[in-house]
Amino acid sequence: MREFSKKNRMKSDFATTHVHCILPMNKFNYTLMKKIFSIVMMTGLIFVFSGCDDWLDLKPEGEVVLEDFWQDESHVMQVLAACYQSLTEGGAMERMLMWGEVRSDNIMPGNLPNDHGAATDMLRMMNFDIIPNNRYAQWGPFYTTINYCNTFLHFAPEVVRRDENFTENRLRSLTAEVLTIRALSYFYLVRAFRDVPWIEQPSIDDDQDYRVPKSPEDEILDKLEEDLRYALIYARETFETNRHTKGRVTRNAIRALLVDIYLWREKYEESVAMADAIINDSQFSLVSGEALLQQVFYSGNSTESIFELQFDTDNRFNQVIYNFYGGSGNTIGHWQLNYNLVSPTNTFRIFNRPNSGNVIESVDDIRQKDFARTIVDMVFPFKYVGLRTESAAGVSSYFYRSTTANWIFYRLSDIKLMKAEALIQMGEAHYAEAMDLINTVYLRSNFDEFQQPLLLDHYNSRLELEGLLYRERQRELMFEGKRYFDLLRIARRENNPGSLLNVVARKVTSLPTDKLSSMDALYLPIHISELRNNRALEQNPYYLLSDQSINW
Repeated sequence: MREFSKKNRMKSDFATTHVHCILPMNKFNYTLMKKIFSIVMMTGLIFVFSGCDDWLDLKPEGEVVLEDFWQDESHVMQVLAACYQSLTEGGAMERMLMWGEVRSDNIMPGNLPNDHGAATDMLRMMNFDIIPNNRYAQWGPFYTTINYCNTFLHFAPEVVRRDENFTENRLRSLTAEVLTIRALSYFYLVRAFRDVPWIEQPSIDDDQDYRVPKSPEDEILDKLEEDLRYALIYARETFETNRHTKGRVTRNAIRALLVDIYLWREKYEESVAMADAIINDSQFSLVSGEALLQQVFYSGNSTESIFELQFDTDNRFNQVIYNFYGGSGNTIGHWQLNYNLVSPTNTFRIFNRPNSGNVIESVDDIRQKDFARTIVDMVFPFKYVGLRTESAAGVSSYFYRSTTANWIFYRLSDIKLMKAEALIQMGEAHYAEAMDLINTVYLRSNFDEFQQPLLLDHYNSRLELEGLLYRERQRELMFEGKRYFDLLRIARRENNPGSLLNVVARKVTSLPTDKLSSMDALYLPIHISELRNNRALEQNPYYLLSDQSINW
């Protein structure tokens, strides 16, 4: 292990500091990195590992010296927990929602933040009017997670030598979790920015060069695939409790991420094969439509959950969900659903929609009532927010939760629909299987006794079948941070931003004309602070060549 001088001594009064470093930036990150070891020892870090686990009981007394930290397995586990916890912090959670939802056709402004700057930045991103000083274009929270992961990968192998009870096999298993968390973080960055800096060394040395240029998207995704294939060998199938199995990285969590990455990269056969490994695992099953809201989104860790961030009422509160979607005492969050999607007369509605066979899709779809609450001509997110009951007369009552919701990365219905998307792209011979998968998800939420499966004969072209697939993904996965990435996948496949922008135009009436011809406009700008601190970075092309650029 690298030797450190006494200047690396850390005081425990750093313990409650929240590290939101922006990497790779400047030498200030070195000081922030040193704080990690106090943070992981003092914070509870029990969102995933709470319960009977005793390995979090270590408390620092006085000062902690960096080279004295990595001595036994308990230290390794604390940094592993920090990797998970960093994803639950507000900065990361905000970006999972903002990057995956707000630029899509799903989201319109609700009760925007009281902070005028935050409200302005949110509204501008919502309307595709993004400039490089938009706070939601800052990538720091994900690089904080990556830095925790890199720190683990750098130091944990030394503990095998120091702690005879910490075996090489145990290290490989934990490394599989960390590599997956890092890969998930990079996948968010790649989908949002395309090319980003690839960092695999922790910020631990005053002499490190933090001026790191961007790496091409394909190089990063190649590395992620390599890491995940390694992780798949050594990861655990399950853990001792259901909460840990759903809340920590398992082989199926890795497979789910690979399904997504392969689909993004148009590796359709690989995506299907990885999806099959999950679908054929008997531990997963779709929850019934009547229980979907309660079991999947209210209670969490359901039979269809593959990987979800664990929040605990006493220790971790999902403040971002509360702010954006609502909760007890906050029935109108920052966002509402685009009313055009549920208007009974709008051409682009996703419920009660006729197809080419004059069959109406989703006439009595329970998701329209469970996932969103309609009040006159306003529709507010309700998924994650509470529970709904329905009287014999069909009148809904909505009860808002005062507890907190987990955040789901992947669940079985998502995997089935990603497999269906890959099958459609593989050609007509696979359309029937794709339709069966779509129907499996569709029928569990359209369970009227007279409901019939959707028929392939009513979708007479690949374009129509794709339309059905994406409507079903929109109905099933609204507010789960998926929709914008779905639209971006289509645009990338067509190498044309037109289809995405045509969809977004359903809520934005004045898109700049230059966006209509630029794929670069579909990605975020690099934030001005990143460019100032790291002169090796270059701005994303659209924001240099258009009126979206600003003076640094």
